[in-house]
Amino acid sequence: MTNKYWILSLTAAYIIASTATLAPAAHAHSDDTKLHQESSAQVVPQVEEDDIQLEVHRKSGFQLAATFAMPSKTAEIISSTPDGNFLLVSEANLGTVSIVSIENLKNIHVVKQVSLKSLSDKAEVTSVAVLPNGKYALAAVRKGDDLLNPNKGAVAVIDIAAGTVVKTYEVGIGPDAVAISKDGLTVVVSIEDEEADPVTNEIDFSRVKRPGSVAILSFPNGDALNGTVTDVAIDLTNAGPTVTYPKDPQPEYADISPDGKLAAVTLQENNAIAIIDLQAKTVQKVFGLGTTKHKADLKNDGVVSFVDDLTARPEPDGIVFSPDGKYVFTANEGDLGKDEFKDGVKSGGRNVMAWDLNGNVVYDSLALVDRANAKLGLYPDDRSPNRGSEVENLTVGEFGDKQILAVASERGNTVLFFDITRPTKPKLLSVVPAGGKAPEGIHKVNKRSLFVSADEKSGTLSFYSLKD
Repeated sequence: MTNKYWILSLTAAYIIASTATLAPAAHAHSDDTKLHQESSAQVVPQVEEDDIQLEVHRKSGFQLAATFAMPSKTAEIISSTPDGNFLLVSEANLGTVSIVSIENLKNIHVVKQVSLKSLSDKAEVTSVAVLPNGKYALAAVRKGDDLLNPNKGAVAVIDIAAGTVVKTYEVGIGPDAVAISKDGLTVVVSIEDEEADPVTNEIDFSRVKRPGSVAILSFPNGDALNGTVTDVAIDLTNAGPTVTYPKDPQPEYADISPDGKLAAVTLQENNAIAIIDLQAKTVQKVFGLGTTKHKADLKNDGVVSFVDDLTARPEPDGIVFSPDGKYVFTANEGDLGKDEFKDGVKSGGRNVMAWDLNGNVVYDSLALVDRANAKLGLYPDDRSPNRGSEVENLTVGEFGDKQILAVASERGNTVLFFDITRPTKPKLLSVVPAGGKAPEGIHKVNKRSLFVSADEKSGTLSFYSLKD
């Protein structure tokens, strides 16, 4: 970690990307999961100036306010208590959730570590979210599922003060993300069920037999100890020609609209988004995401130059509603093999996009994320043939009269901050290097003017504040 960082102020042109048809194919999954390793090549920045204007600001923008190295050396997804004094941090394969005091950023410390191993000796905590009452948190737990082991997962209710599990709900195979409505009455859980081969960790889509789904937990009167679970199937049969592997829906991430009526769920491997009516508990619509087309650096040659033509499926991971509930923003990480269909269409858009709820593109950042990272000298050129800066996740928070979108760039090791007060015309405000490596989760801390990222590779929490 370094004590030096740059804050950039950049302005992006508003451009809408065209979409194209992509026919699905049956092909073995080739998931590139290795995190970015620093390249030994000398990278020579050669970045076009047409859509980014560089200006170093000392009086505005976001800055790295604090960092904290988790004792477990693990951090993935984060959520905060309503008072903003504590974080709950998922610790993935350790099967634990840590409760971290952040009341004083100069004295961050772990208060308790809650083990979920009582649910399974193979327990993996994939997500955690705090209920609005601040008494309980919900943790999504996988139980060692794969192609040969269809072990159902669980949502565990954690008593935050006691640091204990007080209730569990059985859900489908491979729960991956948890979203809670603002009133605490409804919870949406993405049930991915990857059916990965336990030896190769790949998915043969020609053999899959267990489609993923979405679990809706209903808590009457907000009582997390007396909820019901409804499994919602997702049918991709008639979702359009740009949806890939329609026989195997794989929900990845979810968000709930501000009014609590809808959920938006990314189907990452399917290159699609599902909109769910939470009152009827049915899928309202599914739309394929087509492709994004823009310039990119596609060569690992030690020179950063965005001159190649990229056509790519977005394949989003994170998703978040705009504050007015009219749009959703996606972090288009990609997940399939980089040349999955041998048609020249790449995996992962390397961008942020916004969609209306009918699946129309209203914003596409194009090459902005890669170019912004390059301005800091942090563009990972050795990732150019794959997914570039690889945007992983995103969230929205209110700062004064502005709505701010924070975007985690996993391979660039940065967080980008956009003003989305006008959701269809985001403005990039600043880019800040993470305090650790590979920001995975990103969260707006309740009641605090802070964002925090969970930097997965280093097991670090990085805190970002708006500079005076």
